[in-house]
Formats: sequence, structure tokens, C-alpha cells
Amino acid sequence: MAHSGHDKKARKEALYKELELQLDLAINGITVDSEEIGKLDAVYARRLTSISHATPLSFNFVGGKIKGPGFDAGFRQQKDSIYGLEAEDGKPVIYKYGRIKTRVGAIEFREKERHPLLDITTRDGVPFHTIAAIREDGQVHVNYSQECVLKEKGEDCLFCNYSVREATLKTPQQVGEVFSTLYNAGVGKHLNLTSGFLYERKELDYYLDVADEIQSRTGLKEFRATAVIGAPLDFSVIDKYKEAGYFSVRMNIEIWDKNIWNAICPGKRNHCGGWENWVKALEYAVGVFGRGRVASNIVGGIEPKNSILEGVEYKLSKGIVASASSWRPVAGSVLEGHRSPETAWHFDLQRQIAALYKRYNFSLTDLHNVSPSAGLAVTLFQIDQEDFDENGELRAWQYP
Repeated sequence: MAHSGHDKKARKEALYKELELQLDLAINGITVDSEEIGKLDAVYARRLTSISHATPLSFNFVGGKIKGPGFDAGFRQQKDSIYGLEAEDGKPVIYKYGRIKTRVGAIEFREKERHPLLDITTRDGVPFHTIAAIREDGQVHVNYSQECVLKEKGEDCLFCNYSVREATLKTPQQVGEVFSTLYNAGVGKHLNLTSGFLYERKELDYYLDVADEIQSRTGLKEFRATAVIGAPLDFSVIDKYKEAGYFSVRMNIEIWDKNIWNAICPGKRNHCGGWENWVKALEYAVGVFGRGRVASNIVGGIEPKNSILEGVEYKLSKGIVASASSWRPVAGSVLEGHRSPETAWHFDLQRQIAALYKRYNFSLTDLHNVSPSAGLAVTLFQIDQEDFDENGELRAWQYP
């Protein structure tokens, strides 16, 4: 069915508005009182009581157009937020509080049925679902350890509360077995393998062992996987990831302004050769993996916007997929209690990044080659490209 230019413009504006609202909810969080939970139907109440920092609850607006898993803000509880959840006829509805109380809209939680393969166990008896998660687009996400060695040294990034002491390490054999099983079944399409910061040698050995497991189980010389790593001091290490079969690599610089980076990321400064070495490592990686197969994120909201955009544009000009997340100060981090910029600031930043993707001729495939996707800017880019399906809905991305 053909759609007029006016219809497309109206559809795009509605999507922009809904995305900005989701971003506002993500930044400000939502107040949830136990009294309101008690008024909800049992299925909603159960979902709300299952929320934790590690397992945010995905939701959509009833009748909304943004369905995920592109920009997926997640339901985050925040005491004394300007937003609150109330029950209406047993169903959850979000309100905005202020001089005038405003009904924002009814929401529905996205049900994520666990794939049956995640219920089986590894050869050493560990359930698959404790090793990996599968997204609707075919991405397999593995966080192999929640321990960051910088934490114990007092050198962790100031915005981060990631590290868990003596965290359980998922073995390379477990990771390789789980991903290979999902891949061979046609379910798992792209592996995103990440962790806290590990020192270069330990990190490399782990990733190479995972690669050996995957290659032996699938027969693939190169497999679709993103290795999320720290910038090495010896750039030949980057070649080893490529030689091992990894499809892409991500090295998140976090901050672009050199002086702010030194202050916010002391561990990366002390153990990764400094800011200049990190940038040079990214550029070197493009020479190894190719344009659109190297990525680096900036935590958006800690440094000035023009600095972030300078970093994004520089990286894109070098063939690096650049993104900026929307910073939310988290409990347990050094910056706990600080405030993120207002939502309009973040949304404008993401709109400008999406425009830069177009200017530097990046495609949706490029932006998803270095999973996880670059988030809100990618969804905005897709809307700007008018990438709708035959029903006029935003096309759902699927890994090949």
C-alpha cells in the first residue's frame, strides 16, 4: 500500500514524540508505590515485583509504535520521580505529576518467552539461560563476568557501579557450547561477548578460548560475534581477535574530552596507554576488521555536547561506528546523586548523531555489525530513512 508524503511525515513525527517520551521515562524513572501494585491484576503485580537493576522490565505504550528491541529503555523505579505508576481497572498507567497531574498513557509489559533451548544444560550441568540471553533480533548476549579489576584498585570509571567482587566466571567452554548450540539451531545469529575490564593478557586468552570452542562446534572460520574489549597496549593483539574468527570489535572510550577522560576513567588512563593510545587502537582496528566493524561508545551527559559530537564525527570519519548512551547516575557509582542533562538535551544529541550516520554513509547493517546496536540514534536513523514495512510500521531488525 502506497503512503503519501504527508502520511510519512506525520508517522515520523509521532515516532519522534514517542521516543522522546520513552527517553524521558528512562532518565527520570517511575515512582511505584506498593499500594498501587496491590491494585494491579496479579500478572502485572508479579512483573513489577521482579524488577532489579540487573533485570529491567521492557514495556510498550498500549497502542504505541515503538515495540523494541531497538531503543529499549526498560522500566526503572525511581523514588520521587515526576512520573508515577497507578492502577486503572487492574492495569498499569503512567502519570506525570506537577502543578497539573497528567495521564501519560497505559503500558503493557513485553512478555519474553524463554526459548526452549535455554532450558537445557551445558555438559557440566549449567542451565543455558544462566549463560546467555537471546533477543528477538537473534542477538545472543553473554556477560561472562560481573567483576572489573579496576574496582578493587579504586580506579573504576566514576559513572560505573558494575563490579561484583568474586563474581562467577562463565567458562569459555560454557559460552562456546551455548552460542554454538543456538547458532546451529538457527536461533542465535550474532554473539555480543562482554565483561568488566580485564587486563589485556587475561582478556585475550579468554576470548581466544571462546573462539576455539565456537569454531570446533560450528565449523566456522569467521563467526558473527562482537568482542567487547579494552584498548591494548600492543596493537598486534587486535589482529589476534580477527585471526581467531571474531566478526567485529568494540572498545568503548566512554569520554571524548581528553582532560575529562583522565579524571573520569582513571583505570583506563593508567592501564590502556592513555587517551591517545585508545584512539589509535580504534583506528588500527579499522585497518584489521574493516569499516563498520569497529565501534566505540561515549557516555552522553558527562561532558559538553559539542565535545561528544566532535568525538562521534571523528570516529565516523575513520570508519568507526560511534554512539553515545544517555547517562543516568546510578547508585553505587562515584557520581551517584549527580544529575543527567535534561531530556531535550539528550534527544537533540541523538538526533544529531543520527544525522551524522547519514552524512558518513553508514547503513543499518553497519550499525548492527557491532552489537549491541547503538541505541536511540540508530532508531532515529531508521525513522529518518523511512524504513517502514508494508503495514507502515518501523521495520524490525533481524540479524542475517
